[in-house]
Amino acid sequence: MAKAMRRLLLLVAVVAMAASAQPPATVLPYSAHGVFTGEEWRYRGDALFSGLALRIVADLIAIPSGAPWWSGGEWALFGGVVGSTVALSVGTPSLDVRFQNFVQYQLLGPEHFTVWNTTGDIVIWSAAGAATIGMLLYGIGSGEALPTETAALMIEAFAVAQLYHNMIKLLVGRAGPKMPELEGRYFGPVEAVNFWPAGTPSGHMASMYALLSVLMYSIDHPALWVGLNAFALVFGAALVGDNYHWVSDVILGAGIGFCVGRWVVMHRSTHYVYGEDPPPLVRVGFTPLVLPGRGAGLGLVGTF
Repeated sequence: MAKAMRRLLLLVAVVAMAASAQPPATVLPYSAHGVFTGEEWRYRGDALFSGLALRIVADLIAIPSGAPWWSGGEWALFGGVVGSTVALSVGTPSLDVRFQNFVQYQLLGPEHFTVWNTTGDIVIWSAAGAATIGMLLYGIGSGEALPTETAALMIEAFAVAQLYHNMIKLLVGRAGPKMPELEGRYFGPVEAVNFWPAGTPSGHMASMYALLSVLMYSIDHPALWVGLNAFALVFGAALVGDNYHWVSDVILGAGIGFCVGRWVVMHRSTHYVYGEDPPPLVRVGFTPLVLPGRGAGLGLVGTF
């Protein structure tokens, strides 16, 4: 009997060790590098709001921490956006200032119809906010995971893009088109607060593209990609046409927003990696198993 019990305990220990072994790694459709990028940082419906707030803070550090592992294409995108922004905005007057003058005084004229004004700002951002919150409430009410996750990640990307663009804007301190006498010159952080919320990059473009990028990567349908990018192109052109931003502001803002939204989906979305059947949150471990007079072994305990 004692021998049989020892065999049983040995079997329990072997099963426990096998069950606690790491499963085959998930083949991720991206490279997960940098801090705060493990699978434990992915969206989970059971920590909707607390997880959202924590991820927003973590994203600010996590996104740039992965730069050493960027692909050649990602470095090319970064170089193209930053390089074109610098090339267009440096000089007196800079190329984007000259372009702005052409658009305002020769192409459109000073009395042209504007989308971006006080009323337009309120209407456009109220509509975007209502659509995002509506998607979130629909997902929560219906119990559907995809709309809930997509809306949560849109809010996350929007917040991160807001923080990034304001940090850059307050660092570089560039005068905007509403002060044409300054010709878009850079004044640095000392004067930045006097120009805010104008300046480089465009917060309008960064925020909107962050929302659209999450939608594009979450839904991932060609028609959606074409439609949302076409909308973003018109959106950005209106910012220049309505004298809200220099064209370089729009380019840099678009790059920030698109890349933030893409990163958030790739590194935070559960659906992006696991589809409709996300893995359960499982915690396992060993516990000593002692039977007086019978022997000892290991048992497996866990939460599922």
